Amino acid sequence: MKKLIILGLLAILFILPQQAFSQNGIELSGYTGWMLGGKVNLYNGSLKIEDGQNWGITLSKQIAPGMHAELMYNRLVSDLTVREYGDVPYVYTKVATQYFHAGAVKELMSEGVVRPYGTGSMGATIFSDREGFDSDKWRFSVGLGGGLKIFPTERIGFRLQARMLVPLYFNGLWFGTGGGGISTSSSIVQGDFTGGVILAF
Repeated sequence: MKKLIILGLLAILFILPQQAFSQNGIELSGYTGWMLGGKVNLYNGSLKIEDGQNWGITLSKQIAPGMHAELMYNRLVSDLTVREYGDVPYVYTKVATQYFHAGAVKELMSEGVVRPYGTGSMGATIFSDREGFDSDKWRFSVGLGGGLKIFPTERIGFRLQARMLVPLYFNGLWFGTGGGGISTSSSIVQGDFTGGVILAF
């Protein structure tokens, strides 16, 4: 099932531009920045996905004046650190956090060089154990953010954004090593601050 979702999103990313580049309202953006991995409390300490550099790509299509439908992919690879009361923190494993989202972008000013906007999205989040101890964890997630689009030229612009990302753990999250593991039943709140280049068609 997850392979079909990934292949479907990739197909949209590659097929849609070929059909719509001759039209107005297509924006393709690559970005990087700093992502806050988030922290949750355990019964005897805490579990933290360490902050780090993330990167991603967005593809949007104007559906109304000042309104865009958007697809987003975001990735962070960082350490999963366990802090138990009375003990020295240790790195449990390395985790890749990936977001596959669909959503909308509303520009508060749809014309001009500087265009402030708000964005909301939802989709899937994948937590992948890079050490191979455990299988991928898929969770439904939502996102909310805002930022600025800056267009010094008609076709090339810049995008600055701050965003909150929240995977929802309806049945908890578990990372195991074969002989044991750690788990949490509470949601983790993540976020990022990014900048990127926009190609407008």
